[in-house]
Amino acid sequence: MCRRFDSVPGHIFPMSSPTLFFLFKTALSGLIIAAVSSLAKAFPKWAALLTALPLVTFLSLIWIYWEQRDLGTLQTYVRDVLLWTLPGLPFFLVLFFLFRAKVPFLLSMGIASSVLFLGVFLFNKTGFLR
Repeated sequence: MCRRFDSVPGHIFPMSSPTLFFLFKTALSGLIIAAVSSLAKAFPKWAALLTALPLVTFLSLIWIYWEQRDLGTLQTYVRDVLLWTLPGLPFFLVLFFLFRAKVPFLLSMGIASSVLFLGVFLFNKTGFLR
């Protein structure tokens, strides 16, 4: 159910239209991604720190709370994000060693993505997240 944001007391950024709010979320999220990728050119370690932070999760929590104000939904979301990070970890491990071995970028991304998809497939097959 979509709620009018200007009718919710205490909102510091009232939005009268879900479309405007979507555009705001998109613009802010895109700016953060662009800032991190620009920062990586001069300060790769700081960019890596910002990337390692769960920025997408953090922003998603804000957006979900802002729209629903339901802690039960947030609890389920956080649990699922926590569990779904597990099959993603091998992606970074494989990618690290492929880059270290000077394997070309696209091949490295393809191999690491295959490992990620395999991990997600196996994780889903086990029924761990139900």
